[in-house]
Amino acid sequence: VTDASMAGQLVDVRPEGILKCVDGRGSDNTRMGGPKMPGGIYAIAHNRGVTSIEGLKQITKEVASKGHVPSVHGDHSSDMLGCGFFKLWVTGRFDDMGYPRPQFDADQGAKAVENAGGVIEMHHGSHAEKVVYINLVENKTLEPDEDDQRFIVDGWAAGKFGLDVPKFLIAAAATVEMLGGPKKAKIVIPSISPAQIAEALQGRGWDAEIVTDASMAGQLVDVRPEGILKCVDGRGSDNTRMGGPKMPGGIYAIAHNRGVTSIEGLKQITKEVASKGHLPSVHGDHSSDMLGCGFFKLWVTGRFDDMGYPRPQFDADQGANAVKDAGGIIEMHHGSHTEKVVYINLLANKTLEPNENDQRFIVDGWAADKFGLDVPKFLIAAAATVEMLGGPKNAKIVVPSITPPQIVSALRGRGWKASIVKASTMSSELKRVDPQGILKCVDGRGSDNTQFGGPKMPGGIYAIAHNRGVTTLEGLKDITREVASKGHVPSVHGDHSSDMLGCGFFKLWLTGRFDDMGYPRPEFDADQGALAVRAAGGVIEMHHGSHEEKVVYINLVSGMTLEPNEHDQRFIVDGWAASKFGLDVVKFLVAAAATVEMLGGPKKAKIVIP
Repeated sequence: VTDASMAGQLVDVRPEGILKCVDGRGSDNTRMGGPKMPGGIYAIAHNRGVTSIEGLKQITKEVASKGHVPSVHGDHSSDMLGCGFFKLWVTGRFDDMGYPRPQFDADQGAKAVENAGGVIEMHHGSHAEKVVYINLVENKTLEPDEDDQRFIVDGWAAGKFGLDVPKFLIAAAATVEMLGGPKKAKIVIPSISPAQIAEALQGRGWDAEIVTDASMAGQLVDVRPEGILKCVDGRGSDNTRMGGPKMPGGIYAIAHNRGVTSIEGLKQITKEVASKGHLPSVHGDHSSDMLGCGFFKLWVTGRFDDMGYPRPQFDADQGANAVKDAGGIIEMHHGSHTEKVVYINLLANKTLEPNENDQRFIVDGWAADKFGLDVPKFLIAAAATVEMLGGPKNAKIVVPSITPPQIVSALRGRGWKASIVKASTMSSELKRVDPQGILKCVDGRGSDNTQFGGPKMPGGIYAIAHNRGVTTLEGLKDITREVASKGHVPSVHGDHSSDMLGCGFFKLWLTGRFDDMGYPRPEFDADQGALAVRAAGGVIEMHHGSHEEKVVYINLVSGMTLEPNEHDQRFIVDGWAASKFGLDVVKFLVAAAATVEMLGGPKKAKIVIP
């Protein structure tokens, strides 16, 4: 499963949270948000073959030095032997896997961890875990729920501590098996981000932009079980069962992605699609019969050979008959292809409908995830299909808007006070964005800027580079020109006391304060960045005075902004602008919050909505 399907469950790892056991039971621990490994820090010792008390103490200190609170645990019925992982280890159940036993017992291990600065956690209740989550999304975790138990294994943490990751995961699986736990796992992986999709398409010579569901009001519809899972083809059709998801070739996309080439395999996929609540289909057209599906024709004639896809062992008629025999539907298209755009829809359980009078290819990317496909391969194959069929190299990537309540919840989880306010209550303060106004930093201080009315983002246009991972001067110049092409005056800023390092956001980025969030540092200093922006047509703003911001406004009203007031300072973050520039909006907002926190600003936010 992808992190996108786990929205609301995955949380950021917090330094105050304990690095704890994967155990799903209730606990006396109140320090939530730490990574989870079998037996807590015992997992590190076990994987490395560390068996001494001194070695365990060193690991305790190492975990603390890497920003986590080290822990081991017991439970209320068996004291320190209440950790099943340690009990298996100390009693030799891992001997045949080549792991030496610890030279200390459970009480001695707990005391050593405590003496070295770690924490002892105590669990209570019985094991009732139903599933094992293996989480590979770096610096994220899930939290245990004693009323709906699950084992949680943060696989990324094994990499952080330099462990042998396959051995770590095999030991975790063996632990669950030996303890009689559920042999059922969900492996949580990072979704390919919308920005990465756009970048990959642009690298193939496409025009690609990210749009939110809010901008598609009236076009996106709920997926309906009576709608056929059909091809992305935008032409007219004899199909009247609308509202199903769309994939290249219909269910052929699933077979293609998995390397299924047999008639029996195709029949199994047909039944699987039906079992998951959709009507399976493939299609032909009125001019070429069952070879009227361009995707299948490319596949059967070997056009995907150089991408590593084996050809089907059946022809178009045999495939259609197999699908029909297994309970699927045959759709027939008519007319010529005149698609103008490719929609790649990432909103789960939503779709768009074809319109033969205004054609578009529709690729429901979320459906690839639902059927456990390799999503990057699926999307690359979809793009290649459009290219080989001479379709439009123009894509719109449809992403969910993060909701205001989700923003409030996320901020409160970071210890902020946050509330939602309606634009109507701020009618005298919200201003329409002026194309003459500079796209500037969120900084609330006074400024030499007289070009007001532009959108506000952390560090001005640095926010765009930061979010996209652009670290070069040439990349920064390109962003400067892009901002201008989209109707804004690009800018970065300094201040009168620190010159171009007076932008706190850039200083944090340059000095590595975002390293642990996965942002690469810029390959230029503050002066070089400012000169590059100016050379590409941008503006340099200079702030003055001290920071005295009292609140952070996160403005979601598209095309509107607020203005700074040096006598009543506030940070102003125009969240809608992140979407306009195709950024990862969630990462953008998290980075904005982290910036305020690291600069000692107010942990108080007002989210402005239409």
